[in-house]
Amino acid sequence: MKPIHRALAGIVAMAAVVIAIVAYDTEVVRGSDHQDTYNLATRSNTSADITDVFVFPSPTNAANVVLAMDVAPLSSAQYFDPTLMWQFKISHVAGGPEDEVIQFGVTGTGASQTITVHGPAKPNEVGTTNTFITQTGSTPYNTVSTTANGMQIYAGPKADPFYIDLFALFSFLGDRNYSTHTSQTDPGTCNPAVTPLCNGDNAGAAGTYATAAQKAQSATMPSFNGFAAGTMSSTATGAYACSTAPASDTLTDLGTGFNVLTFVVEMPRALLTTGYSSQVIHVWATVNSSTGS
Repeated sequence: MKPIHRALAGIVAMAAVVIAIVAYDTEVVRGSDHQDTYNLATRSNTSADITDVFVFPSPTNAANVVLAMDVAPLSSAQYFDPTLMWQFKISHVAGGPEDEVIQFGVTGTGASQTITVHGPAKPNEVGTTNTFITQTGSTPYNTVSTTANGMQIYAGPKADPFYIDLFALFSFLGDRNYSTHTSQTDPGTCNPAVTPLCNGDNAGAAGTYATAAQKAQSATMPSFNGFAAGTMSSTATGAYACSTAPASDTLTDLGTGFNVLTFVVEMPRALLTTGYSSQVIHVWATVNSSTGS
């Protein structure tokens, strides 16, 4: 989860993770947004919700770099929404607008979907209103394909790589549970005047996630994705201890099947650097209507 605010402009749904990498060396980045945006968590086309963005050197080819975007977190979505356009936006100037993009579109339904890839190339427009640039390739759903410009592309379901004890998190960051909100601006149904459950503070004693009072209040919170209110990460002990044996990963331990849909592109580094003076790239991801808004 991350404290990045997002704005919706008309039908545009933007969820961004900004990444800066120097010559494709790994750097520390901020990541992960799992349904803490009310507008996206409650809409029917859940593949509009971007969760993680990754940029890293290829583990098998030193001349290549990999870009990956996970969408539809904590949902049962199995296929991509064909009304959307997903993009990696790239800037070679810190703080500058995108000067290069990689775009994804989808046609068809179910397992017969085809994912089209556009770029990398200069965008037709910058900002929140975008149209598709020239298509460079395509791949069937859940299949790896190679494009004419040397990119390997994949789009389909994968296990969510994010590891989190989600219910423990909700015990002291209750506002991250979209179920406690009625709108994007609603601060949530729990009462910060009683406990800091909603405002991000950890009022628990050292070494614990939450006080008994916070746990009791958590039990009155709305359910999350079908789990009853007050679900705890360790049903045997009801504990939220910082160290558990074994550690609890909500995404797998409760048998949720919470996976993600992912876009992956492996490409020669030169496709992102040729013609640019800087070898530093700044990458973020957006999703918007495929009609251009």
